Order: sequence, then structure tokens, then C-alpha cells
Amino acid sequence: MAPAKRILIVADDGKVGRWLQHRLDAASLAGHIDVQDRAAFERRPAATRGRACDVLMGVLDFAPDAAPAAFDWIDRAVATPGAPPLIVIADNGDERSAVGALQRGAADYVPRHLLSPELLAGSLRSARQARHALQPQPQSSQDAGPAEAPPATLPQRLPRDLIPRYLLLDTLGESMRATVYLAHSAALNRHVALKVSRPGDDGEPQFAREFAAVGGLRHPAVVDIYDYGLHDGREFMAMEYFPCGDLKARLQNPLSEAESLVYLQRIAAGLSVVHAHGLVHRDLKPPNIMLREDGEIVLIDFGIAKNLGHGAGSTRTGVLRGSPYYMSPEQAQGEELDARSDLYSLGVIFYEMLSGTKPYLAATAMEVLQQHVGRAIPELAPELARHQSMLEGLMAKNRNDRFESADALLASMQNVTAGS
Repeated sequence: MAPAKRILIVADDGKVGRWLQHRLDAASLAGHIDVQDRAAFERRPAATRGRACDVLMGVLDFAPDAAPAAFDWIDRAVATPGAPPLIVIADNGDERSAVGALQRGAADYVPRHLLSPELLAGSLRSARQARHALQPQPQSSQDAGPAEAPPATLPQRLPRDLIPRYLLLDTLGESMRATVYLAHSAALNRHVALKVSRPGDDGEPQFAREFAAVGGLRHPAVVDIYDYGLHDGREFMAMEYFPCGDLKARLQNPLSEAESLVYLQRIAAGLSVVHAHGLVHRDLKPPNIMLREDGEIVLIDFGIAKNLGHGAGSTRTGVLRGSPYYMSPEQAQGEELDARSDLYSLGVIFYEMLSGTKPYLAATAMEVLQQHVGRAIPELAPELARHQSMLEGLMAKNRNDRFESADALLASMQNVTAGS
């Protein structure tokens, strides 16, 4: 993403303002950054505030005694004619303060303790889109009337009434069949990830299968699904929201050997729960492994999971579903799957965590699948060779040569730790 040209940080605590400035500089997210306190910002003539920057960042305290003043400042900041998009960096906030800030016209709301380069980049992207939406469009010479002034506050960019009972706040991701929104549920009094099928999608109802598979499975390592339904012919499902992101984003920065082993253990423990429930995930990959603030993992996206006790169903032989980079040889060949297929995918992830790259790469998906079937298991670097045996127990081409279960892998890891 190209850096923003000018960012103005408004923070009453100068240390916090400079800390945020350093974070933006380190991530190369801005061309020029100024830091002011609120008093200095308020002293600017209202007509000049919008020309001072391309993006305004306000560091605000939402503790109960400070929240009214924070909301009042947001109202004034976004109501200024020509106001730049506002990103709220929140201290002591919660879901209510997030909803309140966004309803008042903030382009984004980010808890300060969760700030990361990825979250900052996403917030700036939303802000730049909002600024573009506010620019007056050039008129044709045939236009009869004068140009309209841009609105004083940000437009509503999301359909607020798409699904009853949910206030849409942002778009988290999109696929060919669905869009996932960050939404607020008044009934739950929390943010949720709301997955909504695309209009006119007459395919097999995927959300219903996922809800049936894990809707009743309550465990910290498995995503909580709060709600499922149909509205205006579109499926929707409300799920747990993870502001810390996924393992794919975490892998943008190298993991240490110790961190890789911790994640391996936590993912295996999550798979143990899923497999004990009679499910095979079938699409285990870093984007489907979410992270909590304490570093624990949560498995998500069970849309193509297979229930071992309910026959083949839509997982029949010959149907390829999942990501080619993480498919087991039997999955690549369209064969029936079992829990050991998930362990193979975990082996691919383990190799990626240790080495920083995927084990098999090629120009086409078919070539990648052929490598899963026929190419030798890659060798780890010499300093990591102690883990080669465990990697081979996960990525063996013949599933009978793999660990027989996630519990067996966990036991093996425990024995290695005890013996070291």
C-alpha cells in the first residue's frame, strides 16, 4: 500500500503520540507525520483543519469518566468542513465505544493495545477510501447546476440493514461465495464476524453445514458460532471475532524455533478436540488458524469439514476442496479422508513456521498437488534437523506412516521435551 502523504496525530500524552509516530515511521506508512495535543489542534481555525493532513488520528480515552469528552471531540473533528477521515486509537474502550465512534463518522476504531503494522495499514486503507469517497467529482461541461459541496461527515459505506440485529462496521474479507463483515450484535453486546452469502448464490448451503458441524462444539480452540439464519434469500452466520488476526499474518514475521513448537502443540491440541468430535477439518491452513491476545489459537472455517459418522455426503471421492499448498496426497487424489489428512496439513504448516517458506511451490495448483503426491519430504536446515523425524511423521506420503492421531503427536512432543 502506498504511504499516506500527511498524518496528523492528536494525543494529549506526548509520549503516546511520539510512540504512534514511531510505529507509523517504522512501517513506512506515512510520508509526513505531525503530533499535536488537543488544545493545539482546537486552536487551529476550523477552516484550515481539513487542509492540515490527509488522515487524522485521535488517541482518545474511553474510560467511563472520559468517554463523553472523547465522543464530543469526535463529533467536532468529523463535522469540520472538509474534515479528513478520522482513525480513533482507543484507550480503555470496549464494543460500545467502538460502535459509538463509528456511528459518529470515524473511518476506523483501533484499540491501542492491539496496534500492529497490519492493523495500522488496514486502517489507513479504509481512511484513504473514505477520503476518496468525500472528494467532489468533476462535472461535465454539460452539467447545468453548480457543483455540490462534499458532505460534512463520512458516508455510510456499508448497508446497515443487511441482516437484522447486526450493525455492520467494516469488511473483513470476501470470497466468490460470501463476504465477512465486522459487525456489532446488540443482543450479545459484542463485536462478531458476520459471514453473509452473496446474492443469487444458489449453490449448496455451506453455512448450514458449518453450523451443524461445530455450532454445538464449545471449546476455546474452536470458533464459537452464535447465530445462523436466512434473510432475503441469503445465508448468514455470526461467529467469534478475532482482532489479533490469523497465523498467516503472524508468519509475515519469522517465528523462532520455540514459537513454532508452541504453535504446533496448540494447533495439535485443537485438532484433537475436533477429531474427538468426529470431524475432519479438511482445510487446515494459516488463514484458518486465528490468534487470541494471549497467543492461544482458534480453528475456524469448517465449511468443508467432514463428519466421519455421517457418511461421505458432499465430501465424496473425486471432489477436491481446500488449499493446494496444504493438501495431503490422498486429498490431492480425491480419496476419502480421515484425521491423518489434517495432520499432513499441520506438517506443511510446521515446515512453513520453521523455514519461512512452503514445502512445495510451483506455477500451477496442479503442479503443487503432484508434488504433494510424488516429491520427497523436504529436508529442514541443519540447525533444525532434530525436528525432521517429527516432520516426516506428519508429512509421510502414506497416511499409515504418519502419527495415528493428534494425541499421538502431542505425546511424542511431550516425550521429546521430557527427554531433553
